[in-house]
Amino acid sequence: MKKLIVLLLILTTPLIKAQSVKEKIADKRFDNLEFVSASEMYEELSRSKHPKIKYYVRAGESNLNMGDYRKAQVYYDKAYNNTGMTDRDLYNYYQVLKYNSNYNKASEVFSKINDNQYKLIRDNLSKKKLKVEELKKDSSNFSLKRLAINSDENDFCPYVVNNEMYFLSSRRNTSIVGAKYGWDDSYYLDVYKGYIEGNDVKNEHAVKEGLKTKVHEGPVCFTKDGSTQFITRNNYIEKKYKKGKEGRVNLKIFTRKKEGEEWGEFVEFPFNSDDYSCGHPAVSGDGKTLYFVSDMPGTLGLTDIWVSNFENNTWTKPENLGQSVNSEGREMFPQIFEDEVLFYSSDGKVGLGGLDIFYTVPAGDAYFEAQNLGYPLNSQFDDFGFYARTTTTGFVTSNRGKTKDDIYSFVSKKPIISSAINLIVKDNLSKEIIPNTTVVLIDESGKPVYEGKTDDNGEIKFNVLPGKGYKTKATKDGYKESVGIIKEEEVAALANSKKEILVEKKIIGLLGLIADADDLTPIEGVKITITDGFNKSEFMKFTTNKDGDFRHIYKDKKVGDDLSYVIKLEKEGYITKIQPVDITIKKEGYVLLHDYLNTKMYKIKLGADIGKVVDLRPIYFDLGKSTVREDAKGELNKIVTLLTDNPSIVIELSSHSDCRGSAASNLSLSDRRAKASAGYVVSKGVSPTRIYGKGYGESKLINDCKCEGKIVVPCSEEQHAENRRTEFKIVKIKP
Repeated sequence: MKKLIVLLLILTTPLIKAQSVKEKIADKRFDNLEFVSASEMYEELSRSKHPKIKYYVRAGESNLNMGDYRKAQVYYDKAYNNTGMTDRDLYNYYQVLKYNSNYNKASEVFSKINDNQYKLIRDNLSKKKLKVEELKKDSSNFSLKRLAINSDENDFCPYVVNNEMYFLSSRRNTSIVGAKYGWDDSYYLDVYKGYIEGNDVKNEHAVKEGLKTKVHEGPVCFTKDGSTQFITRNNYIEKKYKKGKEGRVNLKIFTRKKEGEEWGEFVEFPFNSDDYSCGHPAVSGDGKTLYFVSDMPGTLGLTDIWVSNFENNTWTKPENLGQSVNSEGREMFPQIFEDEVLFYSSDGKVGLGGLDIFYTVPAGDAYFEAQNLGYPLNSQFDDFGFYARTTTTGFVTSNRGKTKDDIYSFVSKKPIISSAINLIVKDNLSKEIIPNTTVVLIDESGKPVYEGKTDDNGEIKFNVLPGKGYKTKATKDGYKESVGIIKEEEVAALANSKKEILVEKKIIGLLGLIADADDLTPIEGVKITITDGFNKSEFMKFTTNKDGDFRHIYKDKKVGDDLSYVIKLEKEGYITKIQPVDITIKKEGYVLLHDYLNTKMYKIKLGADIGKVVDLRPIYFDLGKSTVREDAKGELNKIVTLLTDNPSIVIELSSHSDCRGSAASNLSLSDRRAKASAGYVVSKGVSPTRIYGKGYGESKLINDCKCEGKIVVPCSEEQHAENRRTEFKIVKIKP
């Protein structure tokens, strides 16, 4: 696998003049990617009397490319203790330390790199440090099994067509006996095929069918119907290598179609070049979207993931997938699941070490920030070549077992992906669907990641990342902005169901809540009559629902308008209430009537103080007199109305005094005042059998303000005033 990675990205290194013969030979072998012999020579040079830092660095890089990370760290450690390491050298050292699980030292080394270099990686690290524990939190979710088809050499990049698994292997090359590649002294890569049986693969064999050359073959992929094949190959045309301007033999993508039972000739991808590499193709099921890896101009790092679409019988100019997917490191081995989920490997994003597997899905015209699949699919070593068969099963490549790459099958206890959620927008009251509503999906950091409009059925579909929660924001003219929550545990289920987003119309309305005065429970079935205070002939009628409320939406009101009403509340078994209210509309939405007046209702029962029902203010008399004053008449008129509206009740109007003055005079005066007040009510047409007045003087004080005889309690004027009161108690209920 290391061959293909570095073939895509190795930069040529200029020769340094005045080198020793051995150094020149080592440099040539290093430049030719012959790392086995180059490492041996640099290691020997590093033991010389005056070793150059280059010897340590190149010995380390050679071993890194061969997959011997422990040995690579030995030489990078020596280079780090000196001076002269470039930013690129420090970055390679940083990767080696991650391979060896030395995360703290890796962070230290990365901090030494110039701030102008690897900005995307630096930004990722600043957002989320190397938190191994977090990446391992779901480790029990997966079980991995090494496949029996693995050899002692590199086996990697599985791709499944029907029940057949294609993969690459550097096991002994059968077409060119003894041909090895100087990178790590292994055989050239060929395409093999095996047959899937359960979670294992058996009966593997080399695929000939035009796929065997003297150089590397693969990775390979197919369209869903298997009729079109895409493959990576060295730039080896008509039995000749073609080198680019830097002297490298780059990689190219080739396609061919099946003609009956036979394959046609290979055709080059039109954006191949001798001067840069294109490889690792991943194609959509219909063959019209191609993802691939390249270091072409515009690449953010060493290699990036690019995409091209097949339109009008040709491939469009490739587009870089951007910073949410790519980094300054290596992005490699893309794979598509269900034409939406993009899996790939990267060593430039926060991971456990080496190449880690990431996944993302489209978010409008871009992609969600890629997410690490976590342990144990990822490890401290290289993990790549990921192929999902279902949402819980598939294959993965890793060199965790040894320095060579092996293919593993995996099974997950829960879906590792949930590529879509379905939402439907409805009116919160009528439950009618609301088409053409703008819906924004917001991730856990508060960043909007997708925006779209509902269709004619009020529905919208989003691609999302599993294992995360989201917020939704829905907006539409004439409606209030609606914010909702999609919990992490909901995401998977919403692939096959719809979540309702309820939006509320921008309205001006009236809402009242009627409750029992004793226990504050809602009262159902209360009749409400609202008479307009400006035009007595206009009125509205409502009945409360089971929640004890009623609602009315105005068609002709706006913010700033004044409302003047007389509100009548009626319910059998309760005292009928009539109250005036004046309101100024201050904002859109419902005016809450219960914020402006007392909408609690009192049951008709003996002893109930109906003065509370009509919110009576105190009834005052002039000093020492019992004549009903004009201001008192207004309050007593409320009693007249209440008795008229509640013909079954008989009340006692009781008058009380404070303790000052003689008890006899207080009793006499309070009795005259009570009878005068009751007489006023009778004068307004109320039967004298329904109300009578009685004075109690100072006999029923409601506090300790006594001042008769030897007992004198010092009290304030406010305390004495509490005892000077008029009460209206129900003393009889007529059938």
